[in-house]
Amino acid sequence: MEESSSFEPSFRALARILKVLLHNDSTAKSALAQEARVNYGRLLDHLDWLEERRIVELIVEKRKVIVRLTKRGREFALILLGEDKQ
Repeated sequence: MEESSSFEPSFRALARILKVLLHNDSTAKSALAQEARVNYGRLLDHLDWLEERRIVELIVEKRKVIVRLTKRGREFALILLGEDKQ
C-alpha cells in the first residue's frame, strides 16, 4: 500500500476514532463514523492513514467492513488517549 503524503490526520478525529475502537473489540465503518462523530469521507482518509501504519486492520465479514485495532494500535491508542496506566 502506498503511503499518502498529502493527508494530514486531525488529532481530534484520531482520538475519537481510537477511543471508540479501544472500547469496542471491533466495529463496522459506518457505525464507527457515527460513534466517533466523524464524517464518513474523513473517516475513510483516517482509516487509510491508520492502516498504512498498521494501527488498524480492515476485515470483511458478512459483506461488512469491520475495523479492528492491531496489537500495535491498541498500545498506540492507550498512550495517545492517556489510558496506558491500566
